[in-house]
Order: sequence, then structure tokens, then C-alpha cells
Amino acid sequence: MAALVQILLRNPGDGLALALNRQVALPRTRMLVAGLCGAMAWGAAMGSHVGRAHVWITTIKMPLMLLGTLTLCFPLMQLTVAVARLPLRLHQTLTIGLGGVAVFATCLGALAPVLALFAATAPIPSMASYLNLYLLCAACGVGAGLYSLRALVYGLRAAAPGTKTGWVIAAWALLYQFTGAQAAWVLRPWIGSSYGVDGYWNLQRGLSGNFYLGVGRVFLRWLAEIGVLS
Repeated sequence: MAALVQILLRNPGDGLALALNRQVALPRTRMLVAGLCGAMAWGAAMGSHVGRAHVWITTIKMPLMLLGTLTLCFPLMQLTVAVARLPLRLHQTLTIGLGGVAVFATCLGALAPVLALFAATAPIPSMASYLNLYLLCAACGVGAGLYSLRALVYGLRAAAPGTKTGWVIAAWALLYQFTGAQAAWVLRPWIGSSYGVDGYWNLQRGLSGNFYLGVGRVFLRWLAEIGVLS
């Protein structure tokens, strides 16, 4: 598994080509395990802001969010492939998708110690510290996302050499980001001030509203607290 992850990070084209050609034993399982480890490390780092039971709760939430998002997006990803007339079968689309998620989660796992340091030392409650942590998470997510796009590009090129895949990659990225943001909203909160755990299991609360309105409300509240909005 370590060798496959190393290839995916250094040269995702070769790594996904090996997985697509089934020259590595159980490639999808190994990528899945690598992604799970990275996602769990990132989730635990976010949970360290509040500590206690929140650590293991967010450790479970993060893999659920990433894999749940891939599950929801997979049918439309394959439909996009069919519309683009790329010669990809279901297992190849799944392999490339898992490769992208594995790279994304592995990068987040590598950044988890940095997040854990800031999360564990941030004061509670403090809107300023929440915003800083949100911005740090967003910056890490963008960086890991861009790196995972590289894996998707090389994966599609390996599976369908000589074809134009730019708009397919763009469609996959937009679809995954849009769906993943809402999945994260449903499973919220990730960073909170409450020391109780009831809110962390309240699915009904998660099903109310959406990510983009919620982020807008948080941002407006922060502007009000620093005096920009009267």
C-alpha cells in the first residue's frame, strides 16, 4: 500500500495506470485504505479543537463524508464519461475516482498535525479562532484538491490516451465540490464550542439549510462582531 501511495503522490499517472491495468494486487482496496487513513487523521485533528468524544466522532465523519460524496457522484461521473465518449468502463471510472480521493485524503492527512496544533490551542468560545480554523481548513482543502485534480488528469489520460478530457475533469471537480460541501454540512459541526456531543449526532439539524447559506451567515456574524457591520 505504501508503495502505491508513494507512486500516486509522485507520479499519479503511473500509479493509476498500474491500477487500471491491474498490475498491482488489490489496487482499489489499497487506495481506499490509504484514503481512509488520511481522512481519519484529518478528522481527528479537527476534533481536537473541542477534544474528548469529538475527536473520535470527527474521525468517523471525515471518511463518511469523502466516500459518501464519491458514492453520490459516481453515477453522474460515469454519465459524463459516456457523454464525452471516453472508452472507460465502470471499474475504470471507480479506480480513477478512488485515486483522486486517496490523493486528496492523503494530502489532508499529511497536513493534519498542523491543523491539530492550531485546533488544540484555539480558545473556546471565540468567533475569531473559529474563522481562523475555517480559513486554515479551506486553504488546506484547496491545496489538497488541486493536487488531487492532477491525479484525475493523469488517470484519465492513462485510461483514454489521446482524448480531450479537460471538460470532464472540470465537471467532476465541480460536481464533487458542490456535493461534498453539502455532505459536510449534513455531518456538521466539525469545529464547535459545545462540550456536549448531542449536537454531533443530530442528523435532523444537518438536513436543515445548506452549506452556502450557512457559510454566508457565519461570515456576516464575524463581520458584525469585528464592527464592520453595524
